[in-house]
Amino acid sequence: MIPSLAPCFTGPFQWYRDGLALPGEHPTVLSGRDLLDGVIADELLRHYAKAYPGADRRAIVSMWTQWHFGILIVPATAAILLLDRELPLELEHVNIALNEEGRTAAIVLSDDGREGCIGTTGRFSRLFEGHIEPLVEHFADHFRVSPRLLWTNAATAFQWALEQADALNPSQAIMSEGRALLECRTNAKGRPHPMHGMVRCCEVEGQLTRARKVCCLRYLLPGFEDCGSLCPLPEAKTLKSNASEDKVA
Repeated sequence: MIPSLAPCFTGPFQWYRDGLALPGEHPTVLSGRDLLDGVIADELLRHYAKAYPGADRRAIVSMWTQWHFGILIVPATAAILLLDRELPLELEHVNIALNEEGRTAAIVLSDDGREGCIGTTGRFSRLFEGHIEPLVEHFADHFRVSPRLLWTNAATAFQWALEQADALNPSQAIMSEGRALLECRTNAKGRPHPMHGMVRCCEVEGQLTRARKVCCLRYLLPGFEDCGSLCPLPEAKTLKSNASEDKVA
């Protein structure tokens, strides 16, 4: 755990305290830039796919990005919301520590950042524009998966982090900035928010719950059926033999 970020890892965020690390904490790392190298990305996903023999490659890519986005987005969002911390999260500034299966174990930052400036905007740009956007663009093109699928993976992790932080007395100005990425179609410059509408609130049996707009394809992995109440395709397990991405987009 990075000492300067320790105060934000409370409540549900305590499980993500090791998601962000500093140089030297992990003996072997992969440069963030290497994720944009097709050869290296292929090898990484092939290694990860060994845990799911015969699985659809789109599901492998989706699951890997879900793990990566969770390790990245949740602790970073906690630090931004609860500490107003600016972190060097761009792909070019980080290394990736991997576990034995090839999943992201930690995002290794070049340093622990600095306190942000209250009243400014764009606190999430280093996270989404500097890291997630180029990764989504490359993975979607290289692995031939829907960018909407990958953005929904990111939005799901981000919406959960916002929801958890809301109970921990965050800055409401920063909360509003975060919510806008999910709720507003465009930003102040007229640029679309790619996560807009990707996580929806709906009522199930009288209770308000979250649901993805695009299926994560987890049901195409051996041993999985769906992702519970989040799943937008409850009949997914009955379509396992003939699923196509068009049916879940």
